[in-house]
Amino acid sequence: MELDMLGRVGAEFAALAPVDLLTVFTLAMVEGILSVDNALVLAILVRELPCHQQKKALLYGIVGAFVFRALAVVFAAYLMDLWIFKLLGGGYLLYLSMRHMFFVSMEDAYHGPPKAQAGFWRTVIAVELTDIAFSIDSITAAVGMTDKLIIVWAGGILGIICLRFAANMFITLLEKLPKMEDLAYQIVFFVGIKLTLETFKIEIGKETFWMVMGIIAVLGASLVYKDWLERRTHQSLEGRLIEGLRDGTTTVAELTCQPVIPSGVLRWLVEKGYLLLPCKEVKQEAAKQPEPAAPEG
Repeated sequence: MELDMLGRVGAEFAALAPVDLLTVFTLAMVEGILSVDNALVLAILVRELPCHQQKKALLYGIVGAFVFRALAVVFAAYLMDLWIFKLLGGGYLLYLSMRHMFFVSMEDAYHGPPKAQAGFWRTVIAVELTDIAFSIDSITAAVGMTDKLIIVWAGGILGIICLRFAANMFITLLEKLPKMEDLAYQIVFFVGIKLTLETFKIEIGKETFWMVMGIIAVLGASLVYKDWLERRTHQSLEGRLIEGLRDGTTTVAELTCQPVIPSGVLRWLVEKGYLLLPCKEVKQEAAKQPEPAAPEG
């Protein structure tokens, strides 16, 4: 079987034609479109890691994805029997999204530093399972477009590379637009439902899938835009107040009449010495001092 496979790939490579390059490009585009939700899920998974570990987790994920795509093409006929990966992947995505939407831990509320090495390997395993779950659909679509294994491999490899670039793009967007994380988890929730239903042979049509994805994207984008507009207005107010304090058109007394004083303005007042905050040592020393005696009547 291995010799037949190598002989087939060698014969296909020798018989490559210019039109096959167009097929490879088309496959890469199809894989890229099918992997939009996959890239978003990967961005959510690795975002929980420290910045210096995010690229490493994606690198481990891409190596695993290469290996699985190659095996998946060889055993494409048995691909749909791997229901366990869809069940595990869909269940994990549902858990991930529901944990974000309905449960907030004290650590998340405090925005403390993420856990390091233990969380890293857990994330790598989650990335690999996600790659496997999503690869089932993409490889099946690729095999349906052409019967040349070398073209399917080439298109799959280009699709994986595009997937990782898209994941990096989503990571950057999530850092610049924090509210987009809520939108991302809503999409992750729907994708988890899709994978779980497919485990039980309940198919969601492509039209229905993309229609629901579009509705979620439009509603979520409006919330993201509102949050961005509020942040921009806040930064504009902060800049005007600081500029007014610098040129004297705004006094500290007038500033105290503001309903809300931006944190950036408070930091500027502290740096310039207009606002004095006692340090921890001063507070402790003051607490040790005896209270002054009340004046005698």
